[in-house]
Amino acid sequence: MAFYVGLPHISESFKINFLSFLIATIIVLSVHTKFNIVTVLVIITLTVLISLIIHSSRGSNREGSLPSATYPIPPHLGLDGISLVNRSF
Repeated sequence: MAFYVGLPHISESFKINFLSFLIATIIVLSVHTKFNIVTVLVIITLTVLISLIIHSSRGSNREGSLPSATYPIPPHLGLDGISLVNRSF
């Protein structure tokens, strides 16, 4: 039997959220020296925004995996994508 001695596994999401909390706290406390309810609300809001930015920048390209919106072409368009009704010969 082997026993693992060390730090427990910390999820990637927790690491990102903690990092965003640290960044928000450093930014807010470097600008605003008083610690009151407004400071706490700004830190929470900035934490959420930084967390969203980090999570969305590390995405799995879900936007790129969406199907094409122009294929197949709508039935009221001609083969070249120009409406047959508006064409004048």
